Amino acid sequence: MNPLAPRRERLRAATIAEIKQAARDQVARGGASAVSLRGVARAMGMTPSALYRYFDSHDVLIGELSADACSSLADTLEAAFDAAVDEPNQARRWLLLARAYRHWAHENEAEYALLFGPRTLELDKSGRCGTEMHRATGVLFRCMIEQIATGNVDPSHLDGQLKPELRSRLVAWGVEEGAPISPAGLAGCLIVWTQLHGFLSLELFGGLPEGFGDFDDLYDQQMLDVIVRIGYRHPIDIETTAAPSTAGWLGAGSAPAGAHHLTP
Repeated sequence: MNPLAPRRERLRAATIAEIKQAARDQVARGGASAVSLRGVARAMGMTPSALYRYFDSHDVLIGELSADACSSLADTLEAAFDAAVDEPNQARRWLLLARAYRHWAHENEAEYALLFGPRTLELDKSGRCGTEMHRATGVLFRCMIEQIATGNVDPSHLDGQLKPELRSRLVAWGVEEGAPISPAGLAGCLIVWTQLHGFLSLELFGGLPEGFGDFDDLYDQQMLDVIVRIGYRHPIDIETTAAPSTAGWLGAGSAPAGAHHLTP
């Protein structure tokens, strides 16, 4: 918020921020379907009619929350990607990025559920939410483009597995996203994306075995397995760190907790 903005603008911005936080609290308690303008107004001590001066409808409010979540995720992924730019081990660089994604999901469970959980509203891909999600997925595209260019990843083995209809959809998707990657490379991106989100969704929505303990090592293992699946060309020998919850999600400042040994 600009401190030099007129008082009326500052008050309006503060009220919008408070409305969004009240709505996020509702999402955290019961998902997007639990959000009601009447409930938000009640939590803020406002009348429902007053709330409509800030958000025209429930859908508009949910759309803004989703756009904010996409923006936060994109910021996190871009920062993690850039922070690991000097990491010489490219498999480890990917692992640091994947851990940052998981950290964001755990720190923002309500927002993750809003974006990737059951939906009562289709996200508006033409608006700010679509733009911010494009930024988030763009980090994955950057990873793939760089790794293919340097020869670290060769997804060509996926090419022969693509059915014609799937290939044409991948080509169209690449054009839509502006990603200069082959259909095989785009298939690799989707394989990574779905495995990452499959794990996180099971973990955050209670689908993994109870009593197993934390899933840090299992997540790391799967994130390494998937880059081997899409054509990472080097043996992986990465000394992982202690649990991110106690040692830092980017793997710094902790004692070794074992190693992964995978050979493509």
